[in-house]
Amino acid sequence: MTEGERTTPAANFPYKVSAAGPQVLDVDASTLRHDVSWYLELTWSSGGRQGTTRIDDQGQPVRTVVLNTDHRYWYNADGPNAWVPLSS
Repeated sequence: MTEGERTTPAANFPYKVSAAGPQVLDVDASTLRHDVSWYLELTWSSGGRQGTTRIDDQGQPVRTVVLNTDHRYWYNADGPNAWVPLSS
């Protein structure tokens, strides 16, 4: 994994999933000072098959920016599939 100019080893990911027992991963990304663009690569194997799935924002990197405490949003994937204001 590369973080800016530094490479860090990827953590082991020992989960086993199936169509009957999927695994949901919540990624909570934040930054204190920077405007960061990133994507996640998930390497998988199933029987004799294997591959890597890139998780991004419709082909573009996901963007994480410094949070202005006056304006908070969250991505509602269950509702309108959009960023919506966070209620206090």
